[in-house]
Amino acid sequence: MTNLDMLNMFEAVSVLFRASYQEPLWGKYCNHLRNSIDAVCIFFIGYAFEHQGRSPSYPPAAVKAIKESKANNDSPQEIWKIFGSFIHNKGLNKDINPLNHDDNSCNTKEMCIWCALGSKNIISASKEDLNKDQIKVAHDRLKRIRGVGNKIASLFLRDVAVNYNLTPIKDRWLLQPVDIWIRRIVQSLNNSSEMDNRAIAEWIVDRCKECNINPERCNQGMWYFAARIAGSDFELEQSLQDMNYARNLLKNHISVLKTSSSAAIELESQLNNWLFAELCG
Repeated sequence: MTNLDMLNMFEAVSVLFRASYQEPLWGKYCNHLRNSIDAVCIFFIGYAFEHQGRSPSYPPAAVKAIKESKANNDSPQEIWKIFGSFIHNKGLNKDINPLNHDDNSCNTKEMCIWCALGSKNIISASKEDLNKDQIKVAHDRLKRIRGVGNKIASLFLRDVAVNYNLTPIKDRWLLQPVDIWIRRIVQSLNNSSEMDNRAIAEWIVDRCKECNINPERCNQGMWYFAARIAGSDFELEQSLQDMNYARNLLKNHISVLKTSSSAAIELESQLNNWLFAELCG
């Protein structure tokens, strides 16, 4: 087994990541390039709260607050109040919440999302920067948002790049979000435990470039394989040491997905029958 084998597999597995996470979200808000609210909703549901300690209620509550407030042309302060009311003002995490607008703190380095973006659409502006090979410009803009650090900024920009088939060159390592799963994979493949996040990100980009592999898709596949297919340190390590072991795990996972898909189709049919019966009743 070589790193090329594993990286090729991870790039292929990225299709499962996109089908499970990216396409349903981005497709739901399909007008995101022209509609700034759609774009912000994508950011809040899929990216803004991807850090430890956040409540699973944050993303849907944020989107509901934004939609209701923007329909009434409410101010950033009012959006923040509405969001707080939705989660009963518990665990607001003001210091790291992108919705938190404060007239004083929003004039400093970290701002609420509205002050950080100004009139820019978070997706179309990022797409434009990546098209111009200005990843750092897009990355720095995102990091001005309260609670958004390197990982969240890279996570979002990675998916912008994949969604629009963008392949910028300069500072491409900034499109590599590094979490515990990505770290474990790279340290194992590189046989090194002395790598910081930037070194890990650069390793992925460099190895993928040598092997003619898309590094952003590879990153998606790495995370999906580790978190969803392996699911444990033991299974991941076994897979990284034995390609056949990894392929068997992948085959089993695909089998489960097929079974789940068939069950979903059957359930959909039953739901349609129930609705039809209610209409006829």
